[in-house]
Amino acid sequence: MVIQNIMIFMLIVGLGSQGGLVPTEAPIISDEYSLAPGDELLVTVTGRVNYSYLAPVTYEGKLIIRLPNERLHGEKELAEYYNIVDAIPVAGLTIKLAEDSLSRHFLRYLRDISIKLTLVNVHAGIVFVSGEVQKPGIYHATPFDRVSQVIEKAGGITPVGSKQSVIIVRKNHDTIRVNLEEFELNGAIENNPRVEYADIIHVPRVKATVTVKGAVYGRGESKLRVSALTTEKERISEGVYELGEEEGISDIIYKAGGVTPWADLINAYIERIDNKTGTRIKIPVNLYDILYLNDQKNNRILKHGDILVVPPTNTLVYVQGEVHNPGAFLFTPNLKSDDYIGQAGGPTHYANKKKIHIFRNGRRISARSNPIIEPGDVIIVPRTTFKWWQDYATIISSIAVPIATALLYIRLSQ
Repeated sequence: MVIQNIMIFMLIVGLGSQGGLVPTEAPIISDEYSLAPGDELLVTVTGRVNYSYLAPVTYEGKLIIRLPNERLHGEKELAEYYNIVDAIPVAGLTIKLAEDSLSRHFLRYLRDISIKLTLVNVHAGIVFVSGEVQKPGIYHATPFDRVSQVIEKAGGITPVGSKQSVIIVRKNHDTIRVNLEEFELNGAIENNPRVEYADIIHVPRVKATVTVKGAVYGRGESKLRVSALTTEKERISEGVYELGEEEGISDIIYKAGGVTPWADLINAYIERIDNKTGTRIKIPVNLYDILYLNDQKNNRILKHGDILVVPPTNTLVYVQGEVHNPGAFLFTPNLKSDDYIGQAGGPTHYANKKKIHIFRNGRRISARSNPIIEPGDVIIVPRTTFKWWQDYATIISSIAVPIATALLYIRLSQ
């Protein structure tokens, strides 16, 4: 019981001094984790004698062997109950291999025992971060920290930093190139490896960029476009995205979050600088064929400085003329001309219902058959010239009073 209390007390003291356990993605596997200076282990001895103690891995990468000292009494410090008899190298060994090595050394001093190692706290090594980050410098990192976490400690990548070509230089001079963008987009964990002691993480400057504007969901800066005729709002986006080698239109659309349901896929285009004239030229792009029919022939390879524009479709229908509330109305599939005229408050008293027509892509279409309306249509409700006897009565009444007044004035003058 005394030994058990000592174990609990020492474990609490050890954990408290380190500020608690370091968060991990999953439990540590003893056959995989490599020990390093700064790791702290609970050494448990069972068998003919039973006791335990906390032992850090020293700066030399060694683990201390302690044996119980029966001559000391309870009023002494806890650490004095054990004699330090040896220190064995464990740096670079897995927990399991270190446990086997420690067991062999313990058998020199004690018989009929078994040794168990438990990792209590992990080491924090130094990692160097350079290049296009907000705060280049030296940072502490645990074996569980990944490249993205260390870069986040450095303030994140600057707007001109490359996420596709992050370089890691190990202390053995091995170089690893990782694509953090693939990790962010696809969750490819192999592109966000764990860091190691003395790693150099370098973020280079981007080599090429493409701007995407219009009806895409966007991972860049987005805004709301407000129509001049209605309060209807459409989300459009504009962002600058890093362009990798041999990346085409579909790759950049994917980076930009994909197209929205109101994207005009047929009339998209690329604005590209002509090397000869220095002016921008427009290259038509059929996004529908590229994205939905897998048309790789027209999936153009983009160049640095290109602007890919995905215009939104006109999602409004306009009603003008002799209606009570003319204006623009949100397009709804399968609605007919009478439906939109109804939304505009219906025709006025002076509407010529027989002459209602629709302007569509420069063509005039009669609305007598109450056709189905398409986005961008303009419905015109014209005014009739005369409205039967009511109009004649209005005209007569409007001119009768002035005529009668003139005749009365002439008579009085005579």
